[in-house]
Amino acid sequence: DERRTVTIELISTAPTFGNWEFRPERAQIEVHPGPLYEAKFYARNLREQAVTAQAVPSIAPLQATQYFRKTECFCFTPQPFAGGQARELSVRFIVDPKLPATIDRLTLGYAMYDSPEQKQIVSNTGP
Repeated sequence: DERRTVTIELISTAPTFGNWEFRPERAQIEVHPGPLYEAKFYARNLREQAVTAQAVPSIAPLQATQYFRKTECFCFTPQPFAGGQARELSVRFIVDPKLPATIDRLTLGYAMYDSPEQKQIVSNTGP
């Protein structure tokens, strides 16, 4: 619907202070329901050692969640970073045209966490 505009506010947090620099490329974007859009975030590992991050998304208002569809997202998989590495992360999304007309602003937020260490499970199949 080219006549309807929805503002997508982009926010980010890195709860582990001093471990990450993490921010959206733009604070907000204007979209029309229906087409595919892309938003970019910048992330940098501030430590010297390699680490894997996991981004956890949130949508507000809560009733808009079902109308915001991510087709590709850096939040879908853990993101490995070398020590000091910085890179751009992307999310591609569609705002469903069925979004209630009373909602003209959504907030897409991400919190960047260190991913828990994957513990190797050793199986004993002996007698």
